[in-house]
Amino acid sequence: MQNETNRTPLLLNHLSFPTVNVEVEARFFEEHLGAVVEHRDAASGSALLRHGSIDIVLEKMSDTVPWHRDFHFGFELATRRDVEAIYEKLKQLGVHLDTEIFNRIGRGSRFFARTPGGIQLEINTREDAETKYRAPKG
Repeated sequence: MQNETNRTPLLLNHLSFPTVNVEVEARFFEEHLGAVVEHRDAASGSALLRHGSIDIVLEKMSDTVPWHRDFHFGFELATRRDVEAIYEKLKQLGVHLDTEIFNRIGRGSRFFARTPGGIQLEINTREDAETKYRAPKG
């Protein structure tokens, strides 16, 4: 993506989420989403995780955070079979699943789930999406 003002490429650097239980949330991101804990800050109670080229910051909060019901972030997998596999794994582990797997308006198979702290995740694939919804390669 480029900034319209000066055409400098903008790259997503990090996501930061407040949570009352950094340890539980970090473990969820590690075990189920492939993130790796890079640093724990003993002074603030926060944790810095790495997921590919994106940092995920889990900020320690004393109060539960009310997430808007539609706020979420998505992970994309290569195939519908991959989506089905992670869905079944999360279901067996008792993770809160908001939906079954579905393909809405031809945009590819997906489902929604929640982290222990209530952050909604979308797990999807574009393998079975209509051509107009497929991301350009490279």
